[in-house]
Amino acid sequence: MTDTLRTSTFSRTALHDHAVEKGFYAAEDLAIEVDITQASKTQMAQLLDGVWDVVSTNFDNVLYWSEDHGSDLLVVSALDSLPRQDLVVRPEIKSYEDFRGKVVAVDAAESGYVTPLRVLLSNAGLKENDDYTLTEFGATDGRVAAMAEGKAVGAMVSEGRKLADGMWVMDAIGRLYTNYASIVVVRREWAEANEALLLRYLRAHLGAAASLKGSNDLSFAWDGLREMMQMRSDVGFLRGDIDPTRFATERYFEEVRPR
Repeated sequence: MTDTLRTSTFSRTALHDHAVEKGFYAAEDLAIEVDITQASKTQMAQLLDGVWDVVSTNFDNVLYWSEDHGSDLLVVSALDSLPRQDLVVRPEIKSYEDFRGKVVAVDAAESGYVTPLRVLLSNAGLKENDDYTLTEFGATDGRVAAMAEGKAVGAMVSEGRKLADGMWVMDAIGRLYTNYASIVVVRREWAEANEALLLRYLRAHLGAAASLKGSNDLSFAWDGLREMMQMRSDVGFLRGDIDPTRFATERYFEEVRPR
């Protein structure tokens, strides 16, 4: 019998499409329902409400919702990846100094890619509220629209996106990272109640990842999680120790990863 797994992400990925096309999900008798979210706050709230079983998101969102909202979330997969996000600005912005007194569009003001964005702005000598304002406009399309309409002068935008109206890439958060992790997160309670289903999903997910990589050399990307926690600590948002085992486990990962 085929089971349906409800998932949410910010965009369709090569890994997901590969898993579908090469039959990794089918081999586990899984049908994957994919939601393309328009805002991380909506995505995470719906995960907590049980709308989604599995979510692909930024680890910073897990930290915020766990520490600041008391949510019991669990990262069950973390793969080495790259943070493919550019700082895109309107044509009148020529340098970081031009951000002074302006609005920067973000998905969520407390988490996600806004944390490395804060680092970029801080490294340029800018302070939130004193020098610039963060305003929430949702996912990438909403942020780009805000810039096009003159409601904001800059935003994090997915790498490689075609830009219009003179917008240009001024910086990229990738230069801040040595390690980065692409994660899968669930509610801890759901994982415990649906362990067999979760293992089937992860077996397909990791099988597709190994197939794309051309190698079974997959490991749980603890360094990427730790680095994100360090960055969140650096901007004063982390509430506890820099210890990713507070929010992640490799138990399921190790049970099904290709060998």
